[in-house]
Amino acid sequence: MTDVADSLRSFIIARANSRCEYCGVSSVGQIAPFEVDHVMPRTRGGTTIAENLSLACPRCNAFKWAHTTGIDPLTAEEIPLFDPRCQIWHEHFRWSESNLGEIVGVTACGRATINRLRMNASAIVVIRRLLLEAGLISAP
Repeated sequence: MTDVADSLRSFIIARANSRCEYCGVSSVGQIAPFEVDHVMPRTRGGTTIAENLSLACPRCNAFKWAHTTGIDPLTAEEIPLFDPRCQIWHEHFRWSESNLGEIVGVTACGRATINRLRMNASAIVVIRRLLLEAGLISAP
């Protein structure tokens, strides 16, 4: 877990509405605490300030790790990952119309982020589907 002051962590959680800013899963009712993620990792010069921090579920945080790019499966190009501080979720992602719980990348950035963070692994899609059906989450 990132060493972030409690007050800053509380701000990050509130700003994200207690949801992973990558895949949209709610932290409410989760066993594992969500992580405060450095969008630009500290190992690459990122700092621990609100403008560089996002809330990430343990799964997205683990797959993002210190990465800042991913491969767009459509073009095989290396593309910068989605940045929740500078970009709008709906401009890069949408919910699948044919597979409830699946996230579709509508830009190279969205596709590369889904690919790098493995956002559509079957287990997480099922969890998101159940949360959507129960009305506990909606698109970020």
